[in-house]
Amino acid sequence: MAQKKPKDISELIRDSAPKGDTTSSTSTAARPVGRRSTTLSQAAAAAKRTTSPKYVQLRGDQQIELDVLARELQASRSAKTERITSNTVIRVAVDAVLARRSVLVGDTEEELLASVLSYIGNLEAAQTKLRELEEAERARLQETEEPGDR
Repeated sequence: MAQKKPKDISELIRDSAPKGDTTSSTSTAARPVGRRSTTLSQAAAAAKRTTSPKYVQLRGDQQIELDVLARELQASRSAKTERITSNTVIRVAVDAVLARRSVLVGDTEEELLASVLSYIGNLEAAQTKLRELEEAERARLQETEEPGDR
Protein backbone atom coordinates (compact mmCIF):
# COMPACT_ATOMS: atom_id res chain seq x y z
CA MET A 1 0.00 0.00 0.00
CA ALA A 2 1.43 3.41 -0.99
CA GLN A 3 1.97 6.04 1.66
CA LYS A 4 -0.15 9.17 1.40
CA LYS A 5 1.90 12.25 0.56
CA PRO A 6 1.66 14.98 3.23
CA LYS A 7 -0.38 17.99 2.15
CA ASP A 8 1.29 21.34 1.72
CA ILE A 9 -0.16 24.48 3.34
CA SER A 10 -2.10 25.56 0.22
CA GLU A 11 -3.86 22.18 0.11
CA LEU A 12 -4.68 22.42 3.82
CA ILE A 13 -6.13 25.90 3.32
CA ARG A 14 -8.17 24.79 0.31
CA ASP A 15 -9.43 21.62 2.04
CA SER A 16 -10.34 23.39 5.30
CA ALA A 17 -12.31 26.23 3.71
CA PRO A 18 -16.09 26.11 4.01
CA LYS A 19 -17.87 24.81 0.91
CA GLY A 20 -18.62 27.62 -1.53
CA ASP A 21 -15.90 29.83 0.00
CA THR A 22 -14.01 31.30 -2.92
CA THR A 23 -11.53 33.13 -0.67
CA SER A 24 -9.53 29.97 -0.07
CA SER A 25 -7.67 30.05 -3.35
CA THR A 26 -3.92 30.04 -2.99
CA SER A 27 -3.66 33.49 -4.52
CA THR A 28 -3.49 36.04 -1.71
CA ALA A 29 -4.09 38.93 -4.10
CA ALA A 30 -7.73 37.87 -4.68
CA ARG A 31 -8.37 37.26 -1.00
CA PRO A 32 -9.71 40.09 1.18
CA VAL A 33 -7.29 41.04 3.94
CA GLY A 34 -9.88 40.45 6.66
CA ARG A 35 -10.27 36.79 5.62
CA ARG A 36 -6.61 35.85 5.93
CA SER A 37 -6.64 35.11 9.66
CA THR A 38 -9.78 33.00 9.37
CA THR A 39 -8.33 31.02 6.51
CA LEU A 40 -5.02 30.60 8.33
CA SER A 41 -6.88 29.52 11.47
CA GLN A 42 -8.74 26.95 9.42
CA ALA A 43 -5.46 25.78 7.91
CA ALA A 44 -3.89 25.57 11.36
CA ALA A 45 -6.81 23.47 12.60
CA ALA A 46 -6.51 21.16 9.61
CA ALA A 47 -2.73 20.99 9.97
CA LYS A 48 -3.08 20.01 13.63
CA ARG A 49 -4.83 16.82 12.55
CA THR A 50 -1.90 15.75 10.36
CA THR A 51 1.86 15.67 10.64
CA SER A 52 4.41 16.67 8.05
CA PRO A 53 8.19 16.52 8.03
CA LYS A 54 10.18 19.42 9.43
CA TYR A 55 13.88 18.80 9.47
CA VAL A 56 15.84 20.11 12.46
CA GLN A 57 19.59 20.26 12.86
CA LEU A 58 20.45 18.64 16.20
CA ARG A 59 23.81 18.44 17.89
CA GLY A 60 25.15 14.95 18.53
CA ASP A 61 24.52 15.19 22.27
CA GLN A 62 20.94 16.33 21.65
CA GLN A 63 20.30 13.43 19.30
CA ILE A 64 21.67 10.88 21.78
CA GLU A 65 19.80 12.30 24.79
CA LEU A 66 16.60 12.61 22.77
CA ASP A 67 16.78 8.97 21.70
CA VAL A 68 17.56 7.85 25.28
CA LEU A 69 14.65 9.90 26.67
CA ALA A 70 12.22 8.53 24.07
CA ARG A 71 13.29 4.95 24.87
CA GLU A 72 12.92 5.57 28.63
CA LEU A 73 9.44 7.05 28.14
CA GLN A 74 8.48 4.21 25.79
CA ALA A 75 9.61 1.59 28.31
CA SER A 76 7.90 3.22 31.30
CA ARG A 77 4.45 3.68 29.71
CA SER A 78 1.54 2.32 31.73
CA ALA A 79 -0.84 2.35 28.75
CA LYS A 80 0.70 0.69 25.72
CA THR A 81 -1.61 2.42 23.24
CA GLU A 82 0.67 4.95 21.56
CA ARG A 83 4.32 4.57 20.68
CA ILE A 84 6.64 7.24 22.06
CA THR A 85 9.47 8.15 19.72
CA SER A 86 12.00 10.95 19.41
CA ASN A 87 9.52 12.71 17.11
CA THR A 88 6.85 12.45 19.83
CA VAL A 89 9.16 14.15 22.33
CA ILE A 90 10.04 16.88 19.80
CA ARG A 91 6.34 17.56 19.07
CA VAL A 92 5.60 17.79 22.81
CA ALA A 93 8.50 20.24 23.29
CA VAL A 94 7.32 22.37 20.37
CA ASP A 95 3.74 22.44 21.72
CA ALA A 96 5.04 23.40 25.18
CA VAL A 97 7.08 26.29 23.79
CA LEU A 98 4.22 27.47 21.58
CA ALA A 99 1.84 27.38 24.56
CA ARG A 100 4.20 29.67 26.48
CA ARG A 101 5.61 31.73 23.60
CA SER A 102 5.74 34.88 25.75
CA VAL A 103 8.45 33.19 27.83
CA LEU A 104 10.83 33.24 24.86
CA VAL A 105 12.93 36.38 25.15
CA GLY A 106 16.21 36.98 23.40
CA ASP A 107 18.03 37.52 20.16
CA THR A 108 20.05 34.30 20.03
CA GLU A 109 19.47 30.60 20.58
CA GLU A 110 21.46 30.85 23.80
CA GLU A 111 19.32 33.72 25.13
CA LEU A 112 16.05 31.99 24.12
CA LEU A 113 17.13 28.81 25.89
CA ALA A 114 18.18 30.79 28.97
CA SER A 115 14.77 32.50 29.10
CA VAL A 116 12.89 29.19 28.93
CA LEU A 117 15.14 27.53 31.51
CA SER A 118 14.79 30.57 33.79
CA TYR A 119 11.00 30.32 33.53
CA ILE A 120 11.11 26.62 34.39
CA GLY A 121 13.52 27.30 37.27
CA ASN A 122 11.18 29.97 38.65
CA LEU A 123 8.24 27.55 38.46
CA GLU A 124 10.22 24.87 40.29
CA ALA A 125 11.31 27.36 42.96
CA ALA A 126 7.72 28.52 43.46
CA GLN A 127 6.55 24.91 43.74
CA THR A 128 9.26 24.16 46.33
CA LYS A 129 8.34 27.28 48.32
CA LEU A 130 4.67 26.29 48.25
CA ARG A 131 5.49 22.79 49.52
CA GLU A 132 7.58 24.28 52.34
CA LEU A 133 4.74 26.63 53.32
CA GLU A 134 2.25 23.75 53.30
CA GLU A 135 4.53 21.63 55.49
CA ALA A 136 5.08 24.53 57.90
CA GLU A 137 1.33 25.11 58.12
CA ARG A 138 0.70 21.39 58.81
CA ALA A 139 3.35 21.43 61.54
CA ARG A 140 1.85 24.59 63.05
CA LEU A 141 -1.62 23.03 63.07
CA GLN A 142 -0.31 19.86 64.74
CA GLU A 143 1.40 21.94 67.45
CA THR A 144 -1.80 23.82 68.22
CA GLU A 145 -3.89 20.65 68.55
CA GLU A 146 -4.74 19.51 72.03
CA PRO A 147 -3.18 16.17 73.06
CA GLY A 148 -6.71 14.73 73.50
CA ASP A 149 -7.74 15.72 69.96
CA ARG A 150 -5.33 13.26 68.29
